Amino acid sequence: SLCLDVISNIEIEKHKLILQKYLKGYIARKRYKQWKKIYEEVSWEQRNAAIRELFSKENTYCDVLETVVSNFLIPLRGDKHLINTSDTISIFSNVEALLSVHREFQISFNGLMSQWPHVTGLGKIFIKLAPLLAAYGPYVENSTHAHKTLTRLLQTEQKFAAFVSERAGGSDFKLTELLFYPLNRISQYSMSFETILKHTPRKHPDHSRLSRAHGMMTKLYNFIQESVTVSKNRAKILECKRKLGAYFEGQLLAPGRVLVKEGSINVTSKGKKAQRYIFLFNDMAILTKSIQKGEMCRPKDILVFTENTKVTVGKEPHQFMIACEDTYLLESENKQVADAWRLDFSKQIEAVLSRSRNVFGVQLVEILKKDSRQQDGIPYVVRLLVKEIEKDLTVKGIYRVPGNDDVVVGLKKVLDTFEEVKNPFVKASTFDIAAALKLFLRELPEPLLTFDLYEEFTALEGSEEEKSRLKEIIAKLPKENLNLLKFIIKHLINVGNQSSTNMMTPTNLALIFGPGLLYPRVETIQYTLTLPRIFWIVQTMIEDYDAIFGEDKNQKPKYKKKPTGNKKKKIKAKATVLYQYAAQSENELNLVVGASVTVLQNDPSGWCEVRIGSESGWVPAGYLQIQSS
Repeated sequence: SLCLDVISNIEIEKHKLILQKYLKGYIARKRYKQWKKIYEEVSWEQRNAAIRELFSKENTYCDVLETVVSNFLIPLRGDKHLINTSDTISIFSNVEALLSVHREFQISFNGLMSQWPHVTGLGKIFIKLAPLLAAYGPYVENSTHAHKTLTRLLQTEQKFAAFVSERAGGSDFKLTELLFYPLNRISQYSMSFETILKHTPRKHPDHSRLSRAHGMMTKLYNFIQESVTVSKNRAKILECKRKLGAYFEGQLLAPGRVLVKEGSINVTSKGKKAQRYIFLFNDMAILTKSIQKGEMCRPKDILVFTENTKVTVGKEPHQFMIACEDTYLLESENKQVADAWRLDFSKQIEAVLSRSRNVFGVQLVEILKKDSRQQDGIPYVVRLLVKEIEKDLTVKGIYRVPGNDDVVVGLKKVLDTFEEVKNPFVKASTFDIAAALKLFLRELPEPLLTFDLYEEFTALEGSEEEKSRLKEIIAKLPKENLNLLKFIIKHLINVGNQSSTNMMTPTNLALIFGPGLLYPRVETIQYTLTLPRIFWIVQTMIEDYDAIFGEDKNQKPKYKKKPTGNKKKKIKAKATVLYQYAAQSENELNLVVGASVTVLQNDPSGWCEVRIGSESGWVPAGYLQIQSS
């Protein structure tokens, strides 16, 4: 009997072990499946390779900047006989500030290496240090002028050229290449983050910050590309200033001023004829006497273009006249040269004249003074465009899809007058009309939220507690601006209320309209880095109209969140994501273009409940292409 009891106990223990074995296996398999769902599309090897490459390039970049500073800049500062101080500043700009910024990045990156191979916090570091990247603004703005100055000095200053060649290991071009490095660094950040983000699971604690960092770097890169174009014009104007030297005391660099052309032509004024070297800008012309073989120019006359400036053909084919406060006869023995100058002058003067008759690109106060058809402080052209757009607010991507450039330009030309216009939208699509409205707002000489209040607006960080402060700042707007702002926001509310079909959520509308409603007098890299705050301001005005403007409760948008009703989840179909969507509540999910999702419910309200990986939530039905039911 005792032996039987022992055998029985052994069997029980044996079965217990077997049961524990199966149970542990079940738990392990379940955990594996859960982790697999989270990481199934993630390659940690590729992610870590991208992070390692990012860190490596940062070290290399710091070495490049250190070389520029220690091998070139510091020795040139110490030897004033090679080039003067102003030329040194022109060539190297604020490269030392860039080195300081990237030393901060390098230290932070090295700190993350202690977590290897499971690195977290990269996105947080970038968001924290991103404001320092504003140092790129002056560098990029000066880049073309720096290149021209360096090229000129290498050709004219033998001692300097020998110094550069010696320091660069026998190549004059080495310094040029080193100075070009910063112009590419931001694009490298953008590409690195794109790769890292691609191989980071959505559940990863750093995913959202990496996504924000990638967006910031992409916007920053785009801004730098635009700034390079501005830099080229700035370099031309600075070269003009160098030629004018101490003879010109005015401010040559001015917002919107562009150098159109420069060259020599004969000018007769007050009965005296002389050859003049002319700097033609889009708003004025400087007539100079050339000295030192064209290297230095002494100003003789400055022609500021106004509504009264006229260009007429002269008595002879090779002559033309410009009438300002005085009259000037310009001529050349070569008729083609004279015609080219006449056409260039005519274009700039006509542009100045047309601005006085136009609606687009004119101060809001001036528009309202001249616009006999405006109602309640809303320009007629704005009311006309909004009325046409609101005939059908279900058009997908109303403001996201760009209009046809040629049609939009034609539409602007038709509407750019205070005269009566019949059937202006005959050839225009909804996208073209929407693009024309955005263009009107963007071409206002001053944004609706004004230059003066820019600093106060962008000081807001986007917290719930700051909404009352936002209301206070908006109340400071001029009456004309406030009236038009309310009208535009009410229109955006109407658009947003159809987001389930037109895909224009408050978030998307803020991304599109934010940059046109608020920007600084001079757009810098710092402005690009504050764009998320501007997006928050516009989104808050749309979502909380009544709280911000203190009126029209019935205008407050009522967005449909997760529908109530049948909670039973039935798999209905597979679907492909057509458009990106940012979740706006805890019940919703983010959508990435091209992703595959499982549709669980297709609610009559225009929303679908979907599953993405291990998560389920609600998204607008219009963002999906359902493959089969």
